[in-house]
Amino acid sequence: MSDENLPPIHPGEFLADELRALGLSARRFAEHIGVPHNAVSEIVAGRRSISASMALRLGQAFATGGQYWMSLQDLYDAKIAREALGDRLAAIVPLVPVGDGSQASAG
Repeated sequence: MSDENLPPIHPGEFLADELRALGLSARRFAEHIGVPHNAVSEIVAGRRSISASMALRLGQAFATGGQYWMSLQDLYDAKIAREALGDRLAAIVPLVPVGDGSQASAG
């Protein structure tokens, strides 16, 4: 099964799982990474996106690197956008041939 068929999962759900596994509250974790507690609480609740600076903090705290958290946010955002666009996205005709393996040359 392709991940495109899976529902969008907000990165806050992953963060909530990590905090639960460590026995940390959102407030305590926010103190640990030096941000206001509502920033973490809103991410966990799915009401706030993960910014680049937050991704770096999360990556440092969990030793995953910030790109991991940015990728989770990007995947979530893309799935939400795809759902919002619906058939309008499929109606856009590609300007270059699809699937022939060739690349347009600059020049």
